[in-house]
Amino acid sequence: MCGRFYIDDETAREIERIVRKIDQKNGKTGDVHPSEPALVLRADRDSMVAETLRWGYESARKNTLIFNARSETVRERPMFRHDYETRRCLIPACKFYEWKDTGAKKKEKYEFFVPGEVLYLAGIYHRDPVGGRFTILTREARGCMTEIHSRMPLIIHGQDMEAWLFSEKEAEKILDSHFDELQRRKSEGGAYQQMSLF
Repeated sequence: MCGRFYIDDETAREIERIVRKIDQKNGKTGDVHPSEPALVLRADRDSMVAETLRWGYESARKNTLIFNARSETVRERPMFRHDYETRRCLIPACKFYEWKDTGAKKKEKYEFFVPGEVLYLAGIYHRDPVGGRFTILTREARGCMTEIHSRMPLIIHGQDMEAWLFSEKEAEKILDSHFDELQRRKSEGGAYQQMSLF
């Protein structure tokens, strides 16, 4: 994780309740893939604001996007350290996907979600000459993820949203937090052929 997530209308309504004015003209709903625009929540002085950014940092290697960063090393890696310190964000989604290797170069697709709730995926962002970009932080898998993949997104509890965005000291604690409420189900569409993301 994380190679694709999903935003539904209920998630968009939840964002509207949190942030009064959201420009959704460029924010995508449905499956969001790396390199596509998505709505993120970020700090702007003392306020939480929404902005549409592209998913994935551009790499020095051509045609390569870095769409995940490990939470365990985000404070040390030169590419991510300053963004972690000053530009943390949240990516709202109603579910995310992961694929389980079943052999014979085939993978089964699974969805991870909490019924009726929005997931807030922890991220960082920056600006480059092309515009704003974000990446999603991942951690070691727990709970229902462990049988499917070794990594999972760092998910922020709703009550910790402001702490993640506004306090580097509190963000340090959240990096080591657990989110055990996830449920999983095999996704409609069955097997999906894809290269491993890690």
